Amino acid sequence: MSYPSLLKVLQNTKSVRCYCVYHNHRLNDFPQTFQSKEAEPKWYHEWETNEFYQSNCHDGNTYKMVLPPPNVTGTLHLGHALTTTVQDVLARWHRMKGGSVMWIPGYDHAGIATQAVVEKYLFKKKGIKRTDISRDEFLNIVNQWKDEKITIIESQLKTLGATLDWRRTYFTMSQKHNQAVVEAFCTLDKRNLLYRDKTLVNWSVALGSTLSDIEVDNKLLEGKTDLEIPGYSKKVSFGQIFEISYDLKDSDDRLGVATTRPETILGDVALAVHPEDPRYSKYVGKHVKHPLKETYIPVIADTGVKIDFGTGIVKITPAHDNFDNLVAKKNQLGMIRVIGEDGKMTEEAGVYAGLPRFIARNKILDDLANQKSLIRTQDHKMQIPTCSRTGDIIELLPKEQWFIKCKDMASRACKAVEDGSLRINPDIHIETWYNWLNNIRDWCVSRQLWWGHQIPAYHCKVGDDVKWIVAQSKQEASEKIQKLYGSGTDLEQDTDVLDTWFSSALIPFSSMGWPVELDDFHKYYPLSLMETGHDILFFWVARMVMLGIELTGTLPFKDVLLHGVLCDAHGSKMSKSRGNVIFPENVINGISLDGLNKQTENSFESGLLNKTELKRTLKMNTKLFPNGMPECGTDALRFTLCCRNIKAPTVSFDIVECQQNKFFFNKIWQASRYAVLMTNDDPIVMPEKFSMIDEWILSRLAWTVATVNEALEEKAFHRATSAIKQFIYYEFCDYYVEGTKPGFKTEEKDIVTSHRYTLAKVLEVSLRVLAPITPYLCDDLYSLLSKKLSIFQFQDSLLTSSYPTKEELEVLRNVDLETKMEEVIQVILSIRALLGNLASNKRGEVEAHITVNNNLDLELYRESINVIKTVSKISEVQIYQENHYTRPQRSICDTFNSNCSVYLIMNDEDIYEHARLRIEKKKAVAQKKLEDLRKIMTSKKYNCDMPEEEKSKHVERMKSLEEELRRIPASA
Repeated sequence: MSYPSLLKVLQNTKSVRCYCVYHNHRLNDFPQTFQSKEAEPKWYHEWETNEFYQSNCHDGNTYKMVLPPPNVTGTLHLGHALTTTVQDVLARWHRMKGGSVMWIPGYDHAGIATQAVVEKYLFKKKGIKRTDISRDEFLNIVNQWKDEKITIIESQLKTLGATLDWRRTYFTMSQKHNQAVVEAFCTLDKRNLLYRDKTLVNWSVALGSTLSDIEVDNKLLEGKTDLEIPGYSKKVSFGQIFEISYDLKDSDDRLGVATTRPETILGDVALAVHPEDPRYSKYVGKHVKHPLKETYIPVIADTGVKIDFGTGIVKITPAHDNFDNLVAKKNQLGMIRVIGEDGKMTEEAGVYAGLPRFIARNKILDDLANQKSLIRTQDHKMQIPTCSRTGDIIELLPKEQWFIKCKDMASRACKAVEDGSLRINPDIHIETWYNWLNNIRDWCVSRQLWWGHQIPAYHCKVGDDVKWIVAQSKQEASEKIQKLYGSGTDLEQDTDVLDTWFSSALIPFSSMGWPVELDDFHKYYPLSLMETGHDILFFWVARMVMLGIELTGTLPFKDVLLHGVLCDAHGSKMSKSRGNVIFPENVINGISLDGLNKQTENSFESGLLNKTELKRTLKMNTKLFPNGMPECGTDALRFTLCCRNIKAPTVSFDIVECQQNKFFFNKIWQASRYAVLMTNDDPIVMPEKFSMIDEWILSRLAWTVATVNEALEEKAFHRATSAIKQFIYYEFCDYYVEGTKPGFKTEEKDIVTSHRYTLAKVLEVSLRVLAPITPYLCDDLYSLLSKKLSIFQFQDSLLTSSYPTKEELEVLRNVDLETKMEEVIQVILSIRALLGNLASNKRGEVEAHITVNNNLDLELYRESINVIKTVSKISEVQIYQENHYTRPQRSICDTFNSNCSVYLIMNDEDIYEHARLRIEKKKAVAQKKLEDLRKIMTSKKYNCDMPEEEKSKHVERMKSLEEELRRIPASA
C-alpha cells in the first residue's frame, strides 16, 4: 500500500481521538520505493572501498571457497549467477556470524571452447581461418578476446554483489598457474603415473583435436534423422542400420552383418560371433571374402558379442571402435585406419581415398547395393557422439597421446567419501561417484590446440626411435637427453597442449600459490567448500580430489555442494542449442523483445551463434518473453535463484516469479515507511508490557531466525527464503502491520509504545536476516532507517553487523500464542474465502459473525477483533457463543474446525444472491469431479489394469474433493 492511501486509511476515523500523531515530515527524505539502479553501484563501491571482502584472520575460523572459474569464451549466463549467488550468500552469512572469509575469483582459459569461438569470430568477421595466420598471431587475438571478456565478467560479478577477494584473482593461463601445471605434470611422471600410448581417442574433425568425455554429447536418435554437419553443404542421414553380406570362403554360405558405420567397412579385420551362438559357432576359424576388397578376413569368437543385437555378427574395425579394438588386441589382429584426422578417407580406403567420410559412406552403400551385398536398410534407434562445441560427429581414431594413470588415485577418492572425510551434498550423487571412479579409464590429457598449456615433454630421434623426456624446461630436458643418449641430439617440445580440465583440477592449491609461493597455501589449504554444478562432478570435482590428494597429500576440500542444471520456466535445460539462455543483466536491468532479438543477431554476426541457433533463439525469445523482460534488479534475481531447491537435479527459473519477488521487496519498503510514519524523533524504548499482536509477531520473528539459520547451515536456501517470505510478506506485512492500525488510533500510550518498538525491532532483525540474500536492498533500507529509528545501528554496511541467532531471540518465543494466533488467521482466511471477489466498496453491506463453543476461544477472538476487522477489511465483526447464536437470513457459513464457525451476513439481496450462486457453482464443479473419479475407480478393469501408484493418487484426490465439498460454505 502506498503512503498516501495508507495515511487515508489511518486517518479515516473521525470519532476517535488518536494518541498517535502521523509524522508526515519524517518521510520527506525517504524514497517512495527502492531504486535498485542507483543503489547497486553505490553499495558495491562501498563494500569494495572498505575491503569487506578480504579475509582478516588465520586462526582456523576462515571459511574458504574458490569461485568455479567462468570460461573466457563469453560472458556470464544465469547458470553462473546461480553459482555466484549461492557462494556469496554463504560468504556474507559467515562474515556476519563473525568469521573470516576467503573467497577467490578466477577465470578459466577453456582451451577448446575459447579457441573454437575465436575461430568462428575470425571467420565470420574477417573471413580467415586459424591456419591462415601464424600461431603467435592467433594467440595474440585470443589474448585480446580474453582480456575483453574478463573485464565484462568482472563487472557482471560485481553487479551480482559477489564479495570476492579481487586481490587474489587467478587465470588458468597465467605464468603462476603454468608453473603449477608444469610441476604437477612432472611430478606425475616421476611417480610413474604418466605414459604415452597410441590408442583410440575422441576426435573432432571440425576442431582438429582430441576431446574429453565431457565435450562429447551423445545424441539419441529414434530413427532416420538428417543432421547438419560442419563441412557438408547438405544434411547427412543418421539413425539407420545396414545389413551387409560376407561370402564364406569355399562355401555358398553368406553371413549377414549389421552395422551403423558402413564407411568403416574398409577397416574390417575380422567378423566376430558369440562362441555359444548356435547359428554361427560352426563358422569360427573360417574366413569370409571382404565385399569391397580382394582379401579374406577370419571369423572369430568373443563373449562380448551380443547375440540379440542385429544379426548377432559384429564386424571388427579396431581403428575406429573401442570394443573392436579390445577384441583385435586379444586376438592379435592388425589395425587399418581408413578415416583420417581431416575427416577424409585415407589411402587404406583404396578407391574411396580422399572422399569426405559421409560422402564415402553413400558411395560405399551404392557399390554394395550394385554387387548385391547390401541386404537391407532399416531405421534404427541409436546414440551418436557429437562435439558439444561444433555439432560435428566424433570419430574414434588411433593416436599417440599422453595419459595419466587414474586407478589408484580414483581408489583414494572413493575411500575419502567412504570414511566421511569428504562429504558430497546431496548424497544422491554418492553412488554415481563410486560407479564412475570404480570404472575409471586412464585420462587422455593431450589436445591438438594452439590455446593452452604446452605439454612439458620433449622428444628427439635416437637412431630410428623417438625418445620422450618430461622436464620442467627445455634446458632440463636437454641435460637429461645428453646424460641418457649423448650429445648432438635435436630436441623439440610437444606441440600439443594439456586438457583444460588438467589445469582446472589444480585450482584449489594453485590459486594459493602452490608450488612456489606457499604462505597462503599453508594458511588456507584445504578449502572449506567446493560448490558447483553436478554435471561436472566427474570431470572437475573428482579430478580435483584425485590430483589434490596425489600432489599435496591432502583433500582439496572437505565438503562438496552440488547444484542442479539450470532450466527455463518450462523445465528445459538452458543451452545455446535450445536458444533459451538467459543473461543476468537482462533480468536485472530489463530488456524489450526487440532488444533481446538485437542481442541475438549481434551474437550471430560475431560468430557466436550459427544460423540454426539464431533462428531457434529468436523463436524462443518470442515464446518465453513476448513482452521482453521486466526490470527486476539484482536482489530479486538472487532471491529467486535461492527460492529453488538447488540440490534438485534441475533448477528452474521463471521471470514472472522474479518480478513478484521485486514486488515483495517493495512491500518491505512500504512497511518500513509505515514504521517511520508511526514514530517520532524520540528514542524507541521497550514497553513494560507487549500487546498480544506484538508478542505474537516477535515470537514468529524468533521462529524465523532459528529456521533460516538452520536452513543456511544445511545449504537449504529454498527453506530459508520460504521462511523469510512467509514471515515478512504474510505474517508481518499482511497481518501484523494491518493489525496495528487500530492500536495506533487509540489513546492508549502503552499500546502505541509496544507497536512502535515491535515494528522497529522486527524490521531491524528482518533486514539483518535477509542481508546475505538481498544485500543491496538491506544495506540501502537499513541505512535510511538508521537515521529515523534509534534501535538501528549502522556502520558502513550490514556486512559489519552480526547475524541474528536462535539463542539471542529464543526468549521471545511463545508457541502457545502462535497456536492461538494461527486460529485467528484461519478465521481471517475463512472470511476472505467467503467474500470471494466482492469489491471493497460493497463490503460495508456485509457483517461477520464468529461463533465459538468455549470461553478460551471467545476471549481469544474478542482480543483479536481489531486484527480480524482490519485484515479482512470488514468493519462489523461480532463474536458469539455458539449455543447463544441464531443464524440470520441471507448468510453463508464456513465451519472450518470443530470449535469455530464463520458467518457472513449480507444485508444487500443482490450481494447475497451473487455469493449464493458462486457457492452453488463451486459445489457443482467439485461434485462433478468427484462423481467422475468414482466412476473410474468403480469400473471393472480398474483393479486389474491400474498401477498401484495411480490408485494411490486417485484415493488422495478423492479425499481432497470430499474435503473441498465439506468446506464449501452453506447458504441460508
